[in-house]
Amino acid sequence: MHSDIHISHQLGKPTMMKHFLLSLCVLGAFLHVLAQCTAPGSEFHLEGDYLLGGLFDIHHDSTPVDHERPEAIDCSSKPFILSSYRRFQVMRFSVEEINNLTNLLPNVSLGYEIFDHCSDTHSFPNTFSLISVDGLIQPWSEPQKNLSKVMAVVGTYTSPMALTVAPLLVMNLIPMVSYGAASSVFSRKQNFPSFLRTVHPNKDVIEVIFNILQHFNWRWVAFLNIDDDYGIDGQDLFIKRIKDTEICLAYTKSLNQYTEYSQVFKQIEAHKIGIIIVFAPEWTAEALIESAIQLNVTNKVWIAGDAWSLNKRLPKKKGIKNVGTILGVSEPAMTIPNFNEFVYSSKSQTHCENTGQQELCNQVCNCSGLSAEDIIAADPSFNFPVYSAVYAIAHALHNALQCGSGRCDGTRTVYPEMVLAELKTSNFTLLNQSIRFDKNGDPNYGSYSIVFWNHSGDAEEIGFYHFYRSLPVHFFIDNNKIQWHTKGEAPTALCSEECPVGHAKKQDGIHKCCFNCVICPNGTYVNNTEFHLEGDYLLGGLFDIHHESTPVYRDRPEAIDCSSQTFILSSYRRFQIMRFSVEEINNSTILLPNVSLGYEIFDHCSETHNFPDVLKLISVNNVIQPWGEPNKNLSKVSKIMAVVGPFSSTDTLTLAPLFMTDLIPMVSYGAASSAFAEKSKYSSFLRTVHSNKDVIEAIVKIILHFKWRWVAFLNSDDAFGKDGLDLFIKRIKDTEICLAYMKHLGTTDDSLMFKNMESLKIHVVIVFAPKIMAEALIESAVRLNVTNKVWIAGDTWSLSNRFNKEEVIKNIGTVLGVSQPVLEIPGFSDFIYSFKSQTHCENTGQQEFCNQVCNCSSLSAEEILAVDSSYSFPVYSAVYAIAHALHNALECGVDKCNGNITMYPYMVLAELKKSNFTLLNQSIQFNENGDLNYGSYSIVFWNHSGDAEEIGFYKLNPSVNFYINNTKIQWYTNGEVPTSLCSNECPVGYAKKQDGIHKCCFNCNICPNGTYINSTEDPSMCIACKQTEWSTEGSTSCNLRVVEYIPFTDGGAIVIMVGALVLVCLTLAMSALFAINYNTPVVRSAGGPMCFLILGCLSLCSLSVFFYFGKPTISFCILRVLPFSLFYTVCLACFVVRSFQIVHIFRIAAKFHKLHSWWVKYHVQWLVIIVAFVTQILLLLIGYSYAPPKPYNSTRWYPDRIILDCDINLTAFSGPVVLLLSLCCLCFISSYMGKDLPKNYNEAKAITFCLLLLILTWIVFATVYVLYRGRYIQILNTLAVLLSLYCFLLFYFLPKCYIIIFQPHKNTQEYFQGLIHNYSKATSQ
Repeated sequence: MHSDIHISHQLGKPTMMKHFLLSLCVLGAFLHVLAQCTAPGSEFHLEGDYLLGGLFDIHHDSTPVDHERPEAIDCSSKPFILSSYRRFQVMRFSVEEINNLTNLLPNVSLGYEIFDHCSDTHSFPNTFSLISVDGLIQPWSEPQKNLSKVMAVVGTYTSPMALTVAPLLVMNLIPMVSYGAASSVFSRKQNFPSFLRTVHPNKDVIEVIFNILQHFNWRWVAFLNIDDDYGIDGQDLFIKRIKDTEICLAYTKSLNQYTEYSQVFKQIEAHKIGIIIVFAPEWTAEALIESAIQLNVTNKVWIAGDAWSLNKRLPKKKGIKNVGTILGVSEPAMTIPNFNEFVYSSKSQTHCENTGQQELCNQVCNCSGLSAEDIIAADPSFNFPVYSAVYAIAHALHNALQCGSGRCDGTRTVYPEMVLAELKTSNFTLLNQSIRFDKNGDPNYGSYSIVFWNHSGDAEEIGFYHFYRSLPVHFFIDNNKIQWHTKGEAPTALCSEECPVGHAKKQDGIHKCCFNCVICPNGTYVNNTEFHLEGDYLLGGLFDIHHESTPVYRDRPEAIDCSSQTFILSSYRRFQIMRFSVEEINNSTILLPNVSLGYEIFDHCSETHNFPDVLKLISVNNVIQPWGEPNKNLSKVSKIMAVVGPFSSTDTLTLAPLFMTDLIPMVSYGAASSAFAEKSKYSSFLRTVHSNKDVIEAIVKIILHFKWRWVAFLNSDDAFGKDGLDLFIKRIKDTEICLAYMKHLGTTDDSLMFKNMESLKIHVVIVFAPKIMAEALIESAVRLNVTNKVWIAGDTWSLSNRFNKEEVIKNIGTVLGVSQPVLEIPGFSDFIYSFKSQTHCENTGQQEFCNQVCNCSSLSAEEILAVDSSYSFPVYSAVYAIAHALHNALECGVDKCNGNITMYPYMVLAELKKSNFTLLNQSIQFNENGDLNYGSYSIVFWNHSGDAEEIGFYKLNPSVNFYINNTKIQWYTNGEVPTSLCSNECPVGYAKKQDGIHKCCFNCNICPNGTYINSTEDPSMCIACKQTEWSTEGSTSCNLRVVEYIPFTDGGAIVIMVGALVLVCLTLAMSALFAINYNTPVVRSAGGPMCFLILGCLSLCSLSVFFYFGKPTISFCILRVLPFSLFYTVCLACFVVRSFQIVHIFRIAAKFHKLHSWWVKYHVQWLVIIVAFVTQILLLLIGYSYAPPKPYNSTRWYPDRIILDCDINLTAFSGPVVLLLSLCCLCFISSYMGKDLPKNYNEAKAITFCLLLLILTWIVFATVYVLYRGRYIQILNTLAVLLSLYCFLLFYFLPKCYIIIFQPHKNTQEYFQGLIHNYSKATSQ
């Protein structure tokens, strides 16, 4: 059952305030009585860690007495109610069962404090005991102070009792879980925040009763209810439910102890009422039925509410068969396992209590005479609600105590409001029933049984009503199981019998069900002018005034009777629009002067079983003759010039081919499928409604406007819905919108569908379906408590006024929609009022044809005018378009048309395609596909006042064609626009990596260094920066790199170049000095002529350093390596030879005299130098040929800079390097061998030292090169080159210059001979 019920005026704020003040006034008076009540009896009290309160009307105060002084009622003296005592035992059993469970509240015991609550005004001591502490009630100002040990209360049973008790429990937010209080007032959470119930509200019971009436086609009923909050609420709900139906409430009466039942039955008999609905508690219903038996009331159908439908006493009453047939609505009979055993065990115990204890007020039953069989056989109504109420509280307490597998948290202090919070989120299964509460505290599960009191005295189940409308069958009655008092067919319940053929209905009195039948006089017939009007030219009309909601399989050809199907008031309004349009045109002197239009309209309720209607339109004298030759037998073509309709795309697809054959224009006012744009198939089809493509475009624009990306699309499983789905998928193909979920409505369980959407976290739902199907979906969403969604309605149902939109929006979210602009058609209201006031007998002898009967005489003009006006203007413009086409085809002038023209439908079609006129300021034109070339859509929002408020528009042609006023929308979020995303947008600098099949679902990966993300172009790719640019991690753009190189003007470059020039100057000076002293021993020992070669090569090597500065070019890169590699090879070769000569002179010459002679004779030293030089040249040529050095931009080490450098291929230049290293090693080995030669003559030591410096220099440079690659690496490189040159210049040649200049005495032959002699003498010893 649903909780979204209107609260009757009797249950408004004044009444509730009265109940509350009454509660407070008697508080002090009863405290004294309360203090005297101390000890419970065993059935009513059980100790436990946590207590549950219980209020059961085991006795009933049927005749309340006024008291002159405060006095607590003694319930045990009142009439005993066995069924309530059974429910009381169910609570006791439930607590005991829970205490024995190990998986629910382990190591925690539940107790109870139960009272016999027999009066709604004199049982307050019971309630005070529940909210007291140690028998006292102390007002408290601090939260959670002096609170009762009672965690929750189970009860009360009736709504009046609940209304008086609830305010006292609400003060402390003590949960009150009722098992019987069904009044809709309790759904108002601002007044009853701690009230929940495990029984469905009255609205659901009334809905089942309404379905029973509809099932048996009963129209004339009485409604008897108890005169209290429960009964009056049921009466109000029933009146509202039958408001727009064919059911009439003939008689209603509120029953109390003073009611004269004889007068009630006299009134019922006087009104000839055969159906009596009794909406009252068990004791009132028993009194009523017993009175009916006594008063010999017979031949009635009694419909029992759930409060007494399973009564065990009345079916056994003598005379019960005379009153008629009793049907009822009941909670499903559910067997509670082990309850019978509990009752037998309980009744077998001897209840001996401490005699020192006193029983507390209303905890005495006096039920010792009852047997276990009596209790078990009692009416089991509302037993499962008691059982589930106790279990719901236990589960809530279990969660509040954070109970685990083996124990609960004993350190937590639990207060009633904590239990209440957990109760609201209840979700568990009990006896295969899912126990949940909606936001109003009403049950979100269950069903009702429909029962019949059979002749054996049992309430036999004959049907059911499920609250899940999405199930294939939610309401069913097996008629064969009912034994009617008529001993045959189901009784009828009508105020007036249907009129015979040829009679018109004339309402008699205030009830639409009551009428007189007036025979139509000669020359008239019963009105079917609603469907037929004679004229010079006829228009066909196809309107789905009724709808075949559940097609029935037929095993033989049979035309459908549409009048027996579901009535659609909005389609009936459109039908009246066509009639009005034709009448208006006939009254016009401008359009079709002296020509009258007629019509032949059919109720087209089925897509497959309405062909007689269509065949009638294309027939001549009820005969269809095929014709094979063009323009032959055209005279036998139907008088119909064009057809208006049908409404749906599916109907149109089945009918269109029949009209295309004769090129009869078919102007639809609702068929929006894009298939009809294919003119090769639908050559004579036009429409005055925009195609699905335009509606889908408007929907997509709404989605894009609010930046929703994750949507569901629910469509009808027909041509209209599937076309919309296909168009939507195509339209969003190149957008950021993802279709997360799609489903054909009617093909699956709604609850499963909504669960799937919830699991996918979809917040925007597009519903593209006919109105009936969309309304059923919204009802299902409300029933299943689907919340927090944005619903986008197609134009078929966006203006639906079926719902109380305020209640719908509170439950399901926000509803937006696309609708045809609402245009008021002048004169239409007057036409309807005039039509409904006429006596419907018309001058004709024509008989009614199939599906030209509406049975709508009971409809008032106000009802027709108040209904959804969607598609009214498309009907109006379709009729006018045909009239204008006929006007042009007949060559009509100012006052007359050409009567000599024989008119055929294809001629009207040709003029229709050229339509161009203005109607109500709207330009009517068709494009080449027969679609409208004009118009717009309104964007609407279902506001909290219950109206579809226009908040924007979508125009098809102008440049500014879409607008929404966001400020008008009251979102369910109470603030910002809701979001609907599969994945939240990535932070700046992150790229989307698709996760799964949907582009809207992605992971966010940060873009690494050297890349950036351009979200507008491609949000899924990190784009690499250009070589001249750089970026940090997570960048959205690249920055230009700083270009760095060492210019010639750099300080370091200048120092290096000066150093190189100094070196050249020194080599020149030393060369001059050596030339002057060429024949001296020092110069000779230094190498003689070889010194000049070494100095010259050192000077040439220094040229390399000049090419390390400035912007690198190919020539610069070549010359960085070439001079040094080539000439330093010569230097090293010279030193290798020189080292070898020194060692040879002192150590080898004496032993190998021939080798010395050969060395001197052939000048081998020069040969070695030349070979080394030539080899290096060859190696350099090979290296330059393989991979010549070239400039390149180094970005590896510094992402924000470009270091201009030369790219030297190490592989290509490994040969020259290996040669240099080889020479260096040979030189070092040779020089090291001569380290012990004469001190002042030892050139080998100098060479060894120079080589050590050389090696150390390049090791240091290599180390720095590995760690540092900045711009100054080039200065370090040139420094290493210069140091390589200076080490020989300073440590080999400079000492020689010093001797020559400052120690000339050592530069003599004698001095050198002396050194050699001393060395030889030393070595010989």
